[in-house]
Formats: sequence, C-alpha cells, structure tokens
Amino acid sequence: MAKLPSSQVRRVDSDSSSISWGLDYLQEEKIAPLTWIESPVSSADEDTGEIRLFVRHNANTIELFSDLFFVANLETFTQTHSITDLSSLAAYLGFFAIIWFTWFQITLHDVRFSIDSGYERMCKILQFCLFVGFALVGSSFSPGTKEHNNANFQLLCNILFATRLLLVAQYSVALHFVRKKTKALNWPLSLTIVLFIFSGGSFYSMTPAFSPESGNGLGIYYVWYIILVIEVAITLGLSSIWRNLSFKHTHLTERMGLFTLVIIGEGAIGATKVVGVLMGDTGLRLDACLVVGCIVFILMFNWMLYFDNPPECKFGTVRQQIWAVLHFPFHLGMIGVVEGSQQIALAWQVLSYFSDFFSSVRNACVNEHQDGRALTTSITTAFEKLNMPNSAEIRNLIPFVYQEIYKIGNTTNICAPANITGTDSLFVPPGFERLTKSVLGVLFESYNGVTSDGDEDPGEIAHPAYSTVYIYYWSSFLFVVAFFAVFILITRHKDRPLNIFDKAAVATRGVAALFAVGIAAGAASEKFIFAYLKSGATLPTIAALLLVILAVDRFTKHLSAKTLRRNLTEGSEFWERGLAERQLIESSLAGKS
Repeated sequence: MAKLPSSQVRRVDSDSSSISWGLDYLQEEKIAPLTWIESPVSSADEDTGEIRLFVRHNANTIELFSDLFFVANLETFTQTHSITDLSSLAAYLGFFAIIWFTWFQITLHDVRFSIDSGYERMCKILQFCLFVGFALVGSSFSPGTKEHNNANFQLLCNILFATRLLLVAQYSVALHFVRKKTKALNWPLSLTIVLFIFSGGSFYSMTPAFSPESGNGLGIYYVWYIILVIEVAITLGLSSIWRNLSFKHTHLTERMGLFTLVIIGEGAIGATKVVGVLMGDTGLRLDACLVVGCIVFILMFNWMLYFDNPPECKFGTVRQQIWAVLHFPFHLGMIGVVEGSQQIALAWQVLSYFSDFFSSVRNACVNEHQDGRALTTSITTAFEKLNMPNSAEIRNLIPFVYQEIYKIGNTTNICAPANITGTDSLFVPPGFERLTKSVLGVLFESYNGVTSDGDEDPGEIAHPAYSTVYIYYWSSFLFVVAFFAVFILITRHKDRPLNIFDKAAVATRGVAALFAVGIAAGAASEKFIFAYLKSGATLPTIAALLLVILAVDRFTKHLSAKTLRRNLTEGSEFWERGLAERQLIESSLAGKS
C-alpha cells in the first residue's frame, strides 16, 4: 500500500486543532489510496545478482478469501458426487488433484511476488471467476464412465488454459520489475513463463480430443495429470537452482498450514449437516450424539496433531519445497478423513435401521414361519417403522418395495420349515433377497442423497458403495498419520537432531498406520465390513488412535523438555566449575610469583 511522505502530513496535537483527528487518521494510512501496481523487488545488487523481494511473513486476507473458493468447489463436488464405486472415487481424486495443483501454482507465485495493489486484486477477481468455472465443471465431472460429458471436459481444458494464461501475465509483470534491478533472474523467470505458455497451450490443444465424436476420451485424461506434475517439478526445480527465487523467507509454510485449517473446517461444515440427517426427524438420541461427538473429536485431534507440531523455522530450501508438495497427498488423506467420517456416520445409521428391519423379517419367517397375510403384515410393519427422509425420489422407490412384499406374501410356504435350510444369522429364504436389497437401497439413497438410474437397482449400488467408503476411509487415515510422521522427519536437520519426542512421535504414527493397514484388510470380507460399520465402532476407533498419539506426544514432549533443561543445567555447572578451577590456578600461580 502506498505511503504518504512524512513531509506531506504534519502531526498536530489533538488539543490544538479540531482537525487533528483527521490528520492522524491520514497519517496512519487508513485512508491512503491504493496504488495501481507495486514492484515486488525491495533491493538488488547488479554485480552479484542478489535480490530482495518484498516477501511477507504472514498471509493476507485476500489469500484466505481465495482459499474459500477452493473449499466451495470441493463442497459442491462432494454434494453432487457420492462415492459409490471405484469410478466415482477416481473422479473425486482426479478433480481434487486438478484444483489443488492449480491452487498450488497460484500460491507459489503469490508468496514471492504478490503485493497488494489494484492490479493484484484484479488478478484475484479473475482467479475467483475461474474457480467458479471449476465448480461448473465439477458438477458433472465423471471421466471414464457412461455419464461422461465431453462438453464439460472441453470447458475444463479452457479453464486450465485461462489459469495458465493468467500466470503467464503475472510472471511477466514480475519479470518486468525484476529485470529493472538485475539481469541475474531473467532466465528462471523467462523459463517459468515459457513453462506456463506450453502447459496452457497443451491444455487448450486437448479440447478437440473431447469432441462429441471422440467417445469418452479415456486415453487423454491422463495428460492433465502429467502436465500438472511437470509444472510443479519445473517450478520447484527452478527455485532450487536459483536460490534467490526460493521460498526460504516467504510465508509458504503458513499458507500450507492455513489451507490445512480450511480443509479441516470443511469437515466441521459436514459435521453440522450430519447432525440434521441423523437426528432431524427423531430428535436427540444418545447413540447419534456419540457418533457426532466422535466426528468432532477427530477434527479437533487432527488440528492438534498438525498445529501443535509446526515445522522448524528454517529446515532447508529443498526440504521446504518437498514438504510443501507433500501436502497434496496429505490434504487428499485429510479430505478423506473429514468427509469420510460423515459417510461412515451415515452408513452406521443406514445399517442400524436395516439390521432392525432384517431381524424383524427373519424372526417372522425363520422363527415363526409366518405365511400369507400374516407375513405380509409383519414385513410391512417392520418397513414402516424405518425413519427415512421424505423426498420425491424415495416416494418413487417405495412402491417397488411394497411390490416385493406382496410378492413374498403371495408365495405359498415360502417360510415353511422345509425351506429354512440355513442356520446362519444372516440367512433368509431365497425369495427375500430382492426385498432386502431393495430396502437397503432405499435407505442408502434416502440418507446419502444418491439417485440411481432407472435401470439400476439401488441395492446393487449400496453394497459396493459401503465397501468402497470403508477402504477409502481407512486408506485416508493411513495417509494422514503416515505424513504426520514424514513431516516430523523432513523438518529436522543436522543442527536439530531427533529427540525423544520426535522418535516417539514417528513410532506412534507408524504403529497407527500399520493398524490402519490391518483393519483395512478386513475389506476382504463383506460380512466383516457390514458388521463393523453397523456396530458404530469405526469412528470411536479413529478417535481413540488419535487420542493415544496425542497422549504420547504430550508425555514425550515433557520428557524432552526435562532432558533439555537437565543438559543445560549440567553444561552450565560444568562451565562454572571449569571457570572456578581456572581462576584458582591463576591465583596460585600469581601467589608463587
């Protein structure tokens, strides 16, 4: 922001003038005009090429504001794309990668060259508009599936091209100001500009590949991600070679931390929505309150594990860049944990209701051997006890459930002792399979907001959906705890070796990761998945693991601090004894002489 020269503002004592408050207000720059454009260069040495940028050590409000557009994109995409199978999971991960790496490239520019000015605010407005465009793309982003929308993918290519074109303009402005001070950085900035020209052109050249005649274009999807990886590798590589463009004295560390906070905050928004879904129709329930409480604990514990262990102030230029880019898989895992916790809670609700319905039906058939009207009445009563959100989609599905109920009631001797051949607790006669799948599908659609196509059985969607969510959730937790350990290791250096806390922290996070691998292996048994999700133990297990890690962290931090104080005290005492002995020797020598 432009500063008024002190000669233009004369400080006047408030008691001597009635307009002094206005001059003081002006002097404090609260109404100083915003400049159109500011140079990011503070000073430079033409001989050595040494350059100082106007780097900020704290994020400003407009950067935080831009993060909200990212989260809004993610929220919109989550609402329109439920994870029901591997294809929908791949679409979720793919869209997240596209917007994350775009955000990351914008951040790499801003932490070095962004100075608040009219020009910079105009660039932010353009970026906001482009992220709104991402939201439009995300509403129907389903690559590789029969729902693919080629026109939507063409729009995505154009938006990616526009974001890179804007980065070309921003780096060109930075080069204009830098070259006025020194020629030493012409090469890296010029190469960065060329990089985004080529990457933007590559995105734009992909547009014909998504023409209506090209089919689903599956073979070209991967080019997006190849380009994104190349962009990051070259951008970070240039800043590693030309250290004047590194992020050593920037607020990159704070930006990554604040973005992590925003992602955890997205989980808080989801938790409030889950409360309405679980207890909106039934009122307060102890079991539902405990489930929601576990979600809150998980969010809080993740916040504590990240922000209670900030990186060292200086841990190396290259390490800092590796640390920053590793936030992509970390954020991917964190999104899986905070969003997956909501899906796990809804799965518990659905499977609990379905278990009650199944038990009633099994009791009427297997134990009481009901038939005809009595069996129809028992099944209908059990179905009507289910609490489901009242929506048009669900009302359209309910007649199909009643159709299956009446079909069972009209089947003679379907529950006769001769037909009860299984002793397993999940056994029902073959004629009940379509009914149970239909009821599970209706419950799944009612609580997850998933609408099946006319030719799809909702029950067929629910079974793989819960298996996918289970695996994705535990894999996300594995990523989170593993990268918590990696971040501790990568931010230590030779001047700051691992202490008791560091070693214990890495060990506990490693054990938690191994536990996640073991529990995720239970996905091999569908029966185990449904029993575990129905029990409601998934969220308490995650919360308990995080709590144990935090408890060990607190204890070992206390031990580390105690050890450090003891070492400092012993060192001080040793130094004082040595000094006293030296003085004694000197005094004795002086006495002899």
